[in-house]
Amino acid sequence: MKITITESEFVSRFLAIRPDNFSREALRALFEHLGELEREMQEEMEFDPVAICCEWSEYSNPTEAAMEYGFEPLDEEDGTEDESQDGALTFLREQTTVLELSSGGVVILNF
Repeated sequence: MKITITESEFVSRFLAIRPDNFSREALRALFEHLGELEREMQEEMEFDPVAICCEWSEYSNPTEAAMEYGFEPLDEEDGTEDESQDGALTFLREQTTVLELSSGGVVILNF
């Protein structure tokens, strides 16, 4: 038996169970992405906050996320911070799924 939940319910239920894993913005991005996957696969997913926390991580910027996986940002002498962020995004996109947030942060599928 399954029920359909709205974005608001997804965020509030998630925060009630795992309040320290994702920001509200990240949860909204995850809800949208997972909903798209359901439509593409034509199969419903189970709401499992623990599994989502194991599979996805939120970072304050792309460079922080990429450095967790061995990316080396440009030195200040070699380029700007924007160039380093762009390089980190490219690196991440080549490895995994990246959800960009309006705050400048990213949510990535752990790899």
